[in-house]
Amino acid sequence: MAKQPKRPDLKNCKVRTSTQPRAPWRVWYTIEEDGKNRRLFKSFATENEAWRWAEVKDLEVANHGVRYGDIPAEVRRAYDYFRDESADLREMGAEVPRFEDLISAAMGDIRARLNLATESDIHIAEAVAEFLAYKKSRVKVRQLANLTDQLKRFTTDYGDKPISTITASLVEKWLSALRSRRNPDKLPVAPFLSPLSRNHYRATLHGFFEYASSTARGLCPHNPVSDLEPEQVATSEPEAYTPEDAALIMQTALDHKPELVPVLALGMFAGLRVSEAVEIDLGKLSSDVEEFRVTGKTGPRLAPLTDSCKTWLFAQARRKGKAWTQSPRTLVNEMQALFTLAKVEQIDNGARHSFISYRCAEGKDTARVADECGNSVGTIKAHYRQLVTSAAAAKYFAARPAQAADNVVPMTSTSADAGEAQPKTRRQAR
Repeated sequence: MAKQPKRPDLKNCKVRTSTQPRAPWRVWYTIEEDGKNRRLFKSFATENEAWRWAEVKDLEVANHGVRYGDIPAEVRRAYDYFRDESADLREMGAEVPRFEDLISAAMGDIRARLNLATESDIHIAEAVAEFLAYKKSRVKVRQLANLTDQLKRFTTDYGDKPISTITASLVEKWLSALRSRRNPDKLPVAPFLSPLSRNHYRATLHGFFEYASSTARGLCPHNPVSDLEPEQVATSEPEAYTPEDAALIMQTALDHKPELVPVLALGMFAGLRVSEAVEIDLGKLSSDVEEFRVTGKTGPRLAPLTDSCKTWLFAQARRKGKAWTQSPRTLVNEMQALFTLAKVEQIDNGARHSFISYRCAEGKDTARVADECGNSVGTIKAHYRQLVTSAAAAKYFAARPAQAADNVVPMTSTSADAGEAQPKTRRQAR
């Protein structure tokens, strides 16, 4: 049996075995990190390698202290260079400052140059206020509200920072840490925002920094968001509410949240975007009108005022003023509460998706629907239209309030006719 080599007594390190098959030997040692001691280990494949490294580490700690073990290799190389060069310079008669004095002076110079570069900076909060004031006369009310809401979150975290100190990595970390403000399940920690939502925030910040870094303003030297690419967003087949779910949503709104009926009716039965629906003056819509003017993001157009839309609009009490009179955030919260009450899972942009899908099935004229909704035929086929039958479309547009006339087809069935294609939906258990 081979004689075991004599091992030295280690005062600052310990050699132990582990259960790892590839590296069963570990050397435990202590370093100082942020003013506190931490125990770390390094793994080795053989016992001899572990002991050789442990002897060197133990001697380093004994000679220089625990903190020495935390000094990066580049710092040690820098000191070795200083030591060799300073010896040569002293032999030549030069007076060489201490190493720490050189480092202190160099870091002070960097700080002074940074202060000089940023002393005329305005803070993020001030720059955001200037940007929003500029946009106030150039975008619509809803878009301005979205810009204000998204930039408010950024200002809350970085409003007191000079604008030139904002980097691409800082923006990237901030975007990745954003959490949803919708939490219907009352989770202890709200989920992170989806890639699509983060892209919306990224686009807003890009517009803000593009404004700030323009030659005309010169608030910052560079747009840091221009270095960040948008995230890839997985696209899925468009979804629509079933005729039964659409009727249930509308009836629940009429019974419990009538203030939501105008926005829902204009979306589900006239194809308006939410941003368009909230601006509609209800006083200009009457039973003898077949179409009405809408000014949306794609320009003015004539939208159809269907019989279904009229019935639901006139079933709720309010007849004048804008379709929605409160804040956009309140609308989001109230819609969320409505779908929870109706026990139907909300589909993003579901009202407009449903109208386009059923309108195309009803008239077999996608070009006409594209004109009514302010989209191209290609956009509708790619992003909005779900394939549904004309029979399902007839049911959808026959939806009426519960107190409607007896000759209206009731919307209480929860099953499809034989052989009838039903739209995809995400129904919750009732």
